Amino acid sequence: MNIKPAPEPVQDTVQNPDADDDVRLAEEAQKRAERAAQKMEDAMKRAKLAQEQLKKAQAKAEKLKNQNKKT
Repeated sequence: MNIKPAPEPVQDTVQNPDADDDVRLAEEAQKRAERAAQKMEDAMKRAKLAQEQLKKAQAKAEKLKNQNKKT
């Protein structure tokens, strides 16, 4: 008698489309989070610059005010 071994079981090769969507959505969310973090960092830099400019302007105004008192 010629006995052949049983064939390997066929695995399900169809991917779960919901899982693919979840991965895609997670990647998009990660990209949005990274862009938001970059925008926040840029905004903080602009705020710091504006604060420095305000301090300079206030110092200049105080200096002019003191000069006007002397005259």
